[in-house]
Amino acid sequence: MRFLRFLLKELVLHGIVFAIVGTIVLSALYLLSIGAPADGYLDALKAFLLMLVGHKELSQVGPGFTSGQIIFAGAAQTLPLALIALIFLILIALVSGSYSVTSRYMSLHFGETGDEKFEKFLANVLSLMAAVPLFVGFWLLYTLMGQAPLPVISLVTVLLGGLAWDGTNFLKTDMLSQVDQTHAIVFSTLGRNLGKFFPIPGTYSGYLFSSSLPRFIPYLAGKVPAIIGSVTIAEIAFDFPGLGKNLIDALINKNTDLLITSVFILLCINAIVSFLVKTVLFLIYPRWYEKAI
Repeated sequence: MRFLRFLLKELVLHGIVFAIVGTIVLSALYLLSIGAPADGYLDALKAFLLMLVGHKELSQVGPGFTSGQIIFAGAAQTLPLALIALIFLILIALVSGSYSVTSRYMSLHFGETGDEKFEKFLANVLSLMAAVPLFVGFWLLYTLMGQAPLPVISLVTVLLGGLAWDGTNFLKTDMLSQVDQTHAIVFSTLGRNLGKFFPIPGTYSGYLFSSSLPRFIPYLAGKVPAIIGSVTIAEIAFDFPGLGKNLIDALINKNTDLLITSVFILLCINAIVSFLVKTVLFLIYPRWYEKAI
């Protein structure tokens, strides 16, 4: 019964309803901004309904294709980019968090400060990279590599603009706050490996990460819109045939049908990725899900 309530809340309410209502509101704001007549609102609503049922009349934005084909053609670029970027964000945060807490441990218990100083240096590097605008980073990447592979673009998307910096700071702060707590001190006396570069289960960093996980997962869910937005910028910069490019083309050409289609699938992708993250939290820590979401 609890799982059914979870599906109803996250998949139906925060997923389907969010995407439909969000598309209607954003499309109405766009039409208002361009001073569209009353008929324009009715035409937009008709296009939205045709898109939902997959009617061929919407193929005027892509002759010879149904609305479903137009949507999924764009999502085929955006969704993989977003998921790969999310994976990179998680990996960078895990490595940084592990290195940070084990460096603090070595400094407190053995007086070895070399790793802690290097960790601060890496944190400063991430901070500097976070200050680089995404468009500047993508321009440099395009100049050096041309059409770079998707994983490279996703990695740059995370490193620049603040995603990696913010994620590592969140997880490091949470894990470091436990170093002086009784449970962490007791665990450190068991003689387990530190897990210096990754929080492997059974290691010191793995133990601290397991305590931080119920708070880290909701944090990731909250970062999904930022990831989707950054990925959209990447598509525009590299001229990918994804939803970001479709959205820009729709705005430039005042193509309401294409705009509605692009906004709807962007919101759907946001809902899908958020749903996957929240599902992990619900399955692993159902009580934490009730508190955190």
